[in-house]
Amino acid sequence: MEQPTAGGPPPASPPTPPSGYAVKPFAAVPESPYATWALVIGVFGLICFGAGPVLGMIAVVLGVLGWRQVSRAGSGMRGKFSAAAGILTGVLAIGFFAGEVALYLTLVRPQRVATGSSAKALEPSAAVSSTADDDSNGAGTTPAEPPSGASAVTTVGHITVVDVALGVASLSNELRRQHAEATANGEKLLLETTATGCPQCQGIASSLPDPRMQSALDHVRLVRVDRDPFEEDLAELEIPSRPLPGFFLLDSDLRVTDAINGGEWDEDIAVNIAPVIGPFVRGTYAKRRAPWKKLPRPGGTVL
Repeated sequence: MEQPTAGGPPPASPPTPPSGYAVKPFAAVPESPYATWALVIGVFGLICFGAGPVLGMIAVVLGVLGWRQVSRAGSGMRGKFSAAAGILTGVLAIGFFAGEVALYLTLVRPQRVATGSSAKALEPSAAVSSTADDDSNGAGTTPAEPPSGASAVTTVGHITVVDVALGVASLSNELRRQHAEATANGEKLLLETTATGCPQCQGIASSLPDPRMQSALDHVRLVRVDRDPFEEDLAELEIPSRPLPGFFLLDSDLRVTDAINGGEWDEDIAVNIAPVIGPFVRGTYAKRRAPWKKLPRPGGTVL
């Protein structure tokens, strides 16, 4: 028998476990990795708005997998809370993104479209300018269109070009006015009959800027008359409207003193036109393919 030590009772011995029982060491219950990543990715889906739908779908899928994994493991695995939170945050991320898109399409985008349309409506029209070389009629352009009853007067180099307006009250009066203008400016009036879609007329117009044509028609006022709207007026002046193009020299009384047509040359280029039309304007063009004869009645003039 043990004797008590001086100063107090002896220390108590630890209890002895009953026979047949073993002490198990403590072990932490693992958490489902699916559930953990579902929560993490779901939170990122809420933060990253642009990637919200993608991250949200991934979070939902991982959350479902984690929930199933924990359910199958029973008490040997935890993580149902994380799985549920991951599914919830994933759904919220998808919903927030869908709401933002709906809000943009409903409110923001219509305002931007309306603002853009208003700005375009307020933009001034672009001014169109071109040189004589670029104009399809070879006569250049003016900064502003003339009134409907006023003929368009432009210059191509040294050549004055007049396109008689369709709205003139009288072709005779307009030609008299142009004849007076030509005389006052030391020019000679040359009348050309044209028509819309006339390829020869277009060829002559595009040749006007050429130096050879500039020399041939120097100090000339070229008055172009569209045959179709003025056919009766031309007939009254005994100016034939066929063939096209026709070129006529008129005196102060608007009588035709000489005439030629585009059949006097071959291809409608400056190198062919200038040697004919230059001498014609100056009254020295003698050898012709088709001599002009004036007939007494309107429409009987032969070119």
